Formats: sequence, C-alpha cells, structure tokens
Amino acid sequence: MGHAAAAWDKLQSMLTSGDFDDVTEVYGPDAIYLESLNPPHNGNLLVQAYMKDFYAQKANVAVAVKRVAEAADGRTIAIEWTLSYDAAGRRWNDLPRATFLEVGDAGEVSYQRDYA
Repeated sequence: MGHAAAAWDKLQSMLTSGDFDDVTEVYGPDAIYLESLNPPHNGNLLVQAYMKDFYAQKANVAVAVKRVAEAADGRTIAIEWTLSYDAAGRRWNDLPRATFLEVGDAGEVSYQRDYA
C-alpha cells in the first residue's frame, strides 16, 4: 500500500467518524481539493473547514468502496465509492462518488478531485 492509499484510509476514517481535526496532517498546506459545482478549496485549512461544514449536518455516515486503482509508485489513487448518511429527516443511501488523490514526497495529499 502506497502513500495515496494510506491517505485515503485516513480520509475515509474521518468521513465516517465526523472528526476532521487531522485533515491538516493528511493534506499539505498547498493542497487543492476540487469538486463539481464548488470553487476550489486551496490549502489544508480550507479543505478542513469545507469538510467540517459539509458533514456537520450529517449523521451515521457510511462509506462503501466499490473499486480502487492505485498507481505503481503509490502516489496516485482512484476510488469509486458510495456515501450514505442521515440528514433532513431521512436516509440518503449509496450516493455514487469518485475520488482521485495524489500525494507529494512527504505523503500529504497535494491534489484531490471528487465527482458526485
């Protein structure tokens, strides 16, 4: 398992626990997080603020990984996954997502692109 897979494991744990205190350790200070219909989140502090805000009103978050493709050097990974959670009085099940992560030499996420 490479650095990108380790970063995904940490991110997945944060998503399901709702604890985003360690985002600044997983993402580099110059990280870029991109997703559809949102402006770029530049830097680990903005990534952390966005994740805290997005998941604040979601309970019982579950992530189910469907497919993973990891580069031979372990620095890039693509994950097809689903997101489920409780919000607004109902259960949202198996919302399809795709994440692409790239890590730098120190193993911190430098680039993330999500598709929903």
